[in-house]
Amino acid sequence: MAEPILSIRDFSVDYVTERGLVRAVDGVTLDVEPAEILGIAGESGSGKSTLAQALMRILPPPAVISGGQVLFEGRDLLALPEDDLREVRWKRIAMVFQSAMDALNPVTTVGEQIEETLHAHGAVSADAARARALELLEMVGIPSASIDAYAHQLSGGMRQRVCIAMALALHPSLLILDEPTTALDVIVEREILEQIRALQRRLGFAVMFITHDLARMLQFSDRVAIFYAARLVELAPADALRRAARHPYTQGLLRSFPSVHGGGTELQSIPGAPPSLETPPAGCRFHPRCGRVVDRCRTQNPAWRTLAPSHAAACHLAE
Repeated sequence: MAEPILSIRDFSVDYVTERGLVRAVDGVTLDVEPAEILGIAGESGSGKSTLAQALMRILPPPAVISGGQVLFEGRDLLALPEDDLREVRWKRIAMVFQSAMDALNPVTTVGEQIEETLHAHGAVSADAARARALELLEMVGIPSASIDAYAHQLSGGMRQRVCIAMALALHPSLLILDEPTTALDVIVEREILEQIRALQRRLGFAVMFITHDLARMLQFSDRVAIFYAARLVELAPADALRRAARHPYTQGLLRSFPSVHGGGTELQSIPGAPPSLETPPAGCRFHPRCGRVVDRCRTQNPAWRTLAPSHAAACHLAE
């Protein structure tokens, strides 16, 4: 098998607060394989976006990377000096943020922003940059006339496509999508995800797809990682997770989202709310909300267990 394009080992991120450190990503170990789509799902506050931004070292204070190793294409991202890291960001790893309106400059045309990205990372003539911007916009389904438009003149779906075009401008090998379809209607959401999937198959880059919508993720991803309260709790191929999720939290998520294919199954919410990361519960962090809880769940942190090929979970009862 090929080496993972991204290898994360025992990775932790803290936020410095007046009351002390709050751990937002807790000892995560995870790989992204070449040309795969890895979905990362979980409720708000589970650490998904913090993980993605910390990997690229763009997470501002008061966040601090407190431990672990991140190897990308064989290079330790946490040990790279800023000049070398600049050669990796956007050229090799690019990100599409969840709010395109906030990500785009409101006083610069979308074409100028794409061209600026090209100029910032290499010597390219103005004509070549303009031609590349037109090519990228066409690739994501935006008419060439929109190259001179400003962000406010475009629909939400078109703005998100512009962000995707900018992210692909320098041929990255890993594209991180952080809630890329937030606030879009379901039809536009599906169109954008299908377009990303088609581009991924055509260009061969890997994708880390972050969302709270597990139903959509299972349709879009090859493998899925489930996060809860800063920890990775289950990892499996999408089909295996859909058929036989093993962690009670994953099972609860599946029951709480409607299937993209429809069906008459009654939806069930997960009782309670995620714990405060300032004072997380002992043992399994899901035990206060779990309907299958036993005594050791309250006191012992569950070990990471391999349950089937490519399927693992951190649950005392998963077997």
